[in-house]
Order: sequence, then structure tokens, then C-alpha cells
Amino acid sequence: MRNHIRRLLQRYRDLTAIAELSERDLADLGVSREQAMHLAALPKDVESRVTAMARIFGVPEEELQRDRAEWLELLEVCDSCKELPACRRLLMLGDFATPEEAGFCPNRASFERHNQPV
Repeated sequence: MRNHIRRLLQRYRDLTAIAELSERDLADLGVSREQAMHLAALPKDVESRVTAMARIFGVPEEELQRDRAEWLELLEVCDSCKELPACRRLLMLGDFATPEEAGFCPNRASFERHNQPV
């Protein structure tokens, strides 16, 4: 119960801080106020799920975060995914998971695109 209250308080502080950012600050961060609010409200495991799934496809985290708009889209798609149980089962396999087993992932096409030779 205490952890839940702590998370709620932290989320409130985050949302308050975002509300106080100037448009210039938001532009420097490369996000809109709406995107920043959405990111602050995301469950904490979304980012780790996206990066773990990307690793299965051979895509390093730095590559994913290079394009801010795409990174935000990956997070939003993951957050709204209806395949969470399948995702968790696959991610539990760790290094033994393969891209072929991730056919359910709605971010699959993005991960595959990043893993194409240039």
C-alpha cells in the first residue's frame, strides 16, 4: 500500500513539473506537453518491455531512442498492446527468445526495420 501511495505522489509531482514547463523547455526536450503527460503516466515497465523486445530483434536501446518521435510511438504502442501475457512469457525466455516467436508484437515491423542492413 505504501509503494502505491509513493507511486501516486511521484506521478503527481511529475505531472505538476510537466505542467510548469515552458513551451521552450518542451521543445528542447522534443516532446509536446500532451506527450510528456502521457509518458509520465505510463506504467514503469513499458520502457523495459520495449527495450527487451527490441533486443530480441537485435536492436540496441540507443538505436531505438535515436529518433524521439519513433521512440514515443513505440512506447505508446506497447502501452496499448493487448498481448501483454504473451509478451511477458516471451520476455521471460531472455536470450533464448527469437524474433519468430514475437509475431504478436505490434512493434515488430519497427524492430525489423531497425535491424535491416544499411
